[in-house]
Amino acid sequence: MGSAAGATTVRSYWRAGALHRVLTVARLTFREARRRWVVVAAALLTVAFVGLYAAALNQAGKDLTAGVVNETLSGDLLAGLIASQLLYMGLFVSSFIISVTAIFSTVSSISNELDNGTLYAILTRPMRRSELVVGKSLGIGTMLAVFTLALTGSVVFIAWWQVDAPVENVLAALVLFTFEPVILLSIAMLGSTRLPTLANGIMCTAIYGLGFIGGFIEGIGSLIGNQTMMNIGIVSSLLIPLDAVHRKAISLLLPDAMFGGAMGPGAMFSTGAIPSTWMIIYAVAYPIVLIWLATRAFAKRDL
Repeated sequence: MGSAAGATTVRSYWRAGALHRVLTVARLTFREARRRWVVVAAALLTVAFVGLYAAALNQAGKDLTAGVVNETLSGDLLAGLIASQLLYMGLFVSSFIISVTAIFSTVSSISNELDNGTLYAILTRPMRRSELVVGKSLGIGTMLAVFTLALTGSVVFIAWWQVDAPVENVLAALVLFTFEPVILLSIAMLGSTRLPTLANGIMCTAIYGLGFIGGFIEGIGSLIGNQTMMNIGIVSSLLIPLDAVHRKAISLLLPDAMFGGAMGPGAMFSTGAIPSTWMIIYAVAYPIVLIWLATRAFAKRDL
């Protein structure tokens, strides 16, 4: 009985110690990430983009009046569709800024510190490699989540304030948007455990492009009824569920103007079918599995 109790106590202490080490690495990584030139450049670009976007929508809002008339649409409906289009374009640019920030703030997280010898000093302490990978992922992921919420939240607020964009389910959509950089973070972290920084950056950028191109192929295939193109898009979403998460978030945020609604299926910027709940569950599990694979890959790497 005493032996079992002692073993339980040791496991409890180890778990508490591991959690403390992971959170310490996460906190230090978060502080370091804020000072990286990539994050600083992204912050400056974000401020410039949000300012220009707000100015543009301020001018657009003056023209989107209820008196706008179209041969097929009422004034209110047309104004709502234009406002939705303006919001979608703002979110598209935001997604690009966030994705590039996610890639270039993560690709060197392991490889660069191995090259300059920083990790050798850290790993001589009582710390597992898996704790280091998880801690770094948590720290960078927290920074990216804050950045994503700030940028996408600002864009949604500006569109609602200036052009009365018909938004719904804002909180759920913003939460889904935060998974986009996390997916890219997990890919970049896995690559960083095995690849040089430059090669990892090129790979992650190519994967990012592949994910969105697959979504457009699926959308075109759905529009013209080509099952092969739709299957290519589905396979692309399974390999990298980035576009699927983006489409689901947009469908929650703009359910009427963007997906179905008054204009019918495939209206406006719809790029394929709305992802199912199971696809979103898969997308949530995706970065968890890749981070786990990153811990395994790093544990087996010769230093």
